[in-house]
Amino acid sequence: MKIKPLIVGIFGPPGSGKSTLLEFFREKGFHVWKADHAVKELYKANGAGAKRIGEYFGKNFLASDGSVLIPRLSRMVLSKSMKLKILEYMIHPLVLNEAVQWIDQQKKLGHEQLAIEAAAFEFDGIGKHTDLLVKVQADMEICRERVLARGKTDAYFKALYSVTRKYETPYIIENSGTMDEFKNRFENLYREITMSPYVATL
Repeated sequence: MKIKPLIVGIFGPPGSGKSTLLEFFREKGFHVWKADHAVKELYKANGAGAKRIGEYFGKNFLASDGSVLIPRLSRMVLSKSMKLKILEYMIHPLVLNEAVQWIDQQKKLGHEQLAIEAAAFEFDGIGKHTDLLVKVQADMEICRERVLARGKTDAYFKALYSVTRKYETPYIIENSGTMDEFKNRFENLYREITMSPYVATL
């Protein structure tokens, strides 16, 4: 059995287990991409994201080499929800461009099974480049505990949780339990999506 070309989008609130699910797909042979990694590149010295932040929020949010002072920027946007939304509107188009370039590159390399983890999958954005979306969900308090365990603050969690996107999808995977339970649910999900019209029998 061979899976036809398939691009899976993964979304969910902070601490739900998106990165873990992405790794599960990697183990199945999918090539994977994380929006967070793209943002880090955009925030590097003289990156497109760094330039936009300097122009809009001010040079005091940039280091001497032109990279973004992420802790300072985070403190500002997490304390003001409107600033966080403005930052998203500024950076998301750049992230979309990076995602599309990556998808095109993977296709040229002959890689047909791709998985993308991102916060936003609007249908006029990354969403239109995916074949299906998978929502990872978990109890809010469990998500909070996981985020705090990473050294993040409660304010950080609440700010990001409040702007979590919600999309309609039949593919939802619960992750409020153990890792084994999550992996078993993934295996069931994987069988479900590979039994869809995306599957071709050799």
